[in-house]
Amino acid sequence: MQDKCLFMQVRYYLKKGTRSEFYRRFRDNNIREFSASEEGNLAYEIYFPLDSDDDICILEKWKNSDSQENHVQTLHYAILSELKAKYVDKVEIKQGWLEEY
Repeated sequence: MQDKCLFMQVRYYLKKGTRSEFYRRFRDNNIREFSASEEGNLAYEIYFPLDSDDDICILEKWKNSDSQENHVQTLHYAILSELKAKYVDKVEIKQGWLEEY
Protein backbone atom coordinates (compact mmCIF):
# COMPACT_ATOMS: atom_id res chain seq x y z
CA MET A 1 0.00 0.00 0.00
CA GLN A 2 1.30 3.42 -0.94
CA ASP A 3 1.53 6.35 1.44
CA LYS A 4 -0.35 9.56 0.84
CA CYS A 5 1.22 12.99 0.67
CA LEU A 6 -0.31 16.41 1.29
CA PHE A 7 -0.85 18.42 -1.91
CA MET A 8 -1.53 22.16 -1.77
CA GLN A 9 -2.43 24.59 -4.53
CA VAL A 10 -2.04 28.15 -3.29
CA ARG A 11 -3.16 31.13 -5.38
CA TYR A 12 -2.12 34.65 -4.46
CA TYR A 13 -4.42 37.33 -5.85
CA LEU A 14 -1.91 40.16 -5.96
CA LYS A 15 -2.67 43.87 -5.95
CA LYS A 16 -2.94 45.07 -9.53
CA GLY A 17 0.44 45.68 -11.14
CA THR A 18 2.56 44.23 -8.30
CA ARG A 19 3.27 40.71 -9.56
CA SER A 20 6.76 41.52 -10.91
CA GLU A 21 7.84 43.17 -7.66
CA PHE A 22 6.37 40.37 -5.52
CA TYR A 23 8.06 37.71 -7.65
CA ARG A 24 11.40 39.56 -7.63
CA ARG A 25 11.37 39.74 -3.84
CA PHE A 26 10.19 36.11 -3.57
CA ARG A 27 13.09 35.06 -5.83
CA ASP A 28 15.69 37.33 -4.20
CA ASN A 29 14.86 35.84 -0.78
CA ASN A 30 15.25 32.28 -2.16
CA ILE A 31 11.88 31.31 -0.75
CA ARG A 32 11.32 28.52 -3.29
CA GLU A 33 14.78 27.05 -2.76
CA PHE A 34 14.55 27.17 1.05
CA SER A 35 11.05 25.68 1.02
CA ALA A 36 11.98 22.93 -1.43
CA SER A 37 14.96 21.92 0.71
CA GLU A 38 12.95 21.50 3.90
CA GLU A 39 12.66 18.05 5.42
CA GLY A 40 9.42 16.48 4.26
CA ASN A 41 9.01 18.68 1.18
CA LEU A 42 8.45 16.66 -1.99
CA ALA A 43 7.77 19.57 -4.39
CA TYR A 44 7.50 23.36 -4.26
CA GLU A 45 6.95 25.20 -7.53
CA ILE A 46 5.78 28.70 -8.42
CA TYR A 47 3.74 29.49 -11.55
CA PHE A 48 2.20 32.44 -13.34
CA PRO A 49 -1.36 31.37 -14.23
CA LEU A 50 -2.36 31.93 -17.84
CA ASP A 51 -5.71 33.44 -16.88
CA SER A 52 -4.28 36.42 -14.95
CA ASP A 53 -1.57 39.06 -15.26
CA ASP A 54 -1.66 39.69 -11.51
CA ASP A 55 -1.79 36.31 -9.76
CA ILE A 56 0.84 33.76 -8.74
CA CYS A 57 0.27 30.09 -7.91
CA ILE A 58 2.39 27.80 -5.77
CA LEU A 59 2.08 24.02 -5.88
CA GLU A 60 3.39 22.18 -2.83
CA LYS A 61 3.70 18.51 -1.91
CA TRP A 62 4.55 17.50 1.65
CA LYS A 63 5.33 14.08 3.05
CA ASN A 64 2.78 14.70 5.84
CA SER A 65 0.91 17.47 7.60
CA ASP A 66 3.63 17.77 10.26
CA SER A 67 6.23 18.76 7.67
CA GLN A 68 3.87 21.39 6.25
CA GLU A 69 3.16 22.71 9.77
CA ASN A 70 6.92 22.96 10.39
CA HIS A 71 7.21 24.93 7.14
CA VAL A 72 5.07 27.77 8.50
CA GLN A 73 7.49 28.16 11.45
CA THR A 74 10.55 28.94 9.27
CA LEU A 75 12.27 32.27 8.71
CA HIS A 76 11.62 32.17 4.95
CA TYR A 77 7.90 31.65 5.61
CA ALA A 78 7.97 34.73 7.86
CA ILE A 79 9.53 36.69 4.98
CA LEU A 80 6.84 35.35 2.64
CA SER A 81 4.18 36.45 5.15
CA GLU A 82 5.62 39.98 5.06
CA LEU A 83 5.48 39.95 1.25
CA LYS A 84 1.89 38.71 1.34
CA ALA A 85 0.91 41.50 3.75
CA LYS A 86 2.31 44.08 1.35
CA TYR A 87 1.31 42.69 -2.06
CA VAL A 88 -1.55 40.19 -1.72
CA ASP A 89 -5.26 41.02 -1.67
CA LYS A 90 -6.51 37.46 -1.20
CA VAL A 91 -5.15 33.92 -0.80
CA GLU A 92 -6.98 30.83 -2.03
CA ILE A 93 -5.78 27.42 -0.81
CA LYS A 94 -6.94 24.06 -2.12
CA GLN A 95 -5.48 20.99 -0.50
CA GLY A 96 -5.93 17.27 -0.34
CA TRP A 97 -4.17 13.95 -0.03
CA LEU A 98 -2.56 12.24 -3.01
CA GLU A 99 -1.16 8.79 -3.47
CA GLU A 100 2.61 9.14 -3.41
CA TYR A 101 4.44 7.45 -6.29
